[in-house]
Amino acid sequence: MSHKSSMKLAILGLVIIAVAAGGCGGKKGAQITPDLTTDSGAGRTTGPETTTGTGLPDINQENVIFEKLGQAGTVYFAYDSSELNPTALTTLKQNAELIKQLPNTLIQLEGHCDERGTQEYNLALGERRAMAVRDYLIRLGISGDRLVTISYGEEDPADPGHTESAWAKNRRVEFNRAN
Repeated sequence: MSHKSSMKLAILGLVIIAVAAGGCGGKKGAQITPDLTTDSGAGRTTGPETTTGTGLPDINQENVIFEKLGQAGTVYFAYDSSELNPTALTTLKQNAELIKQLPNTLIQLEGHCDERGTQEYNLALGERRAMAVRDYLIRLGISGDRLVTISYGEEDPADPGHTESAWAKNRRVEFNRAN
């Protein structure tokens, strides 16, 4: 292989790496904003919401108002991950016991991300996080018919800061209950 060919391959490799890394980095493209209305004074989320996944309830969520399930712990995730760590598993076991005490109550699992990554990527990652929590709750005995998921991506940060500490608080799944 000639020196020129080797150089072209090296440059092509760097371009591929740069493009791949760009998918997890800065913001690009059109902004996507979930079509939601937040009543921050009441801590409630209303409006058209969508759910995904198998076995989700057949309900019209436009008529459901969710509010924070105050006693439920928040599940946190590592950067760019939807894997449940040991701390998350402990939190989920406690939350499952709480949810079991609320029979027939619809539970919404909100997936969130930090600000790094594109809007599209973060919406998908938030959904994977919510689905990971949902799947584990089902394994703990919670009916999948009671669990709905939604992803806010980076749109609703718990901490608006731009530090690792703030980002760690934003990589989460929060629990809401139908009111």
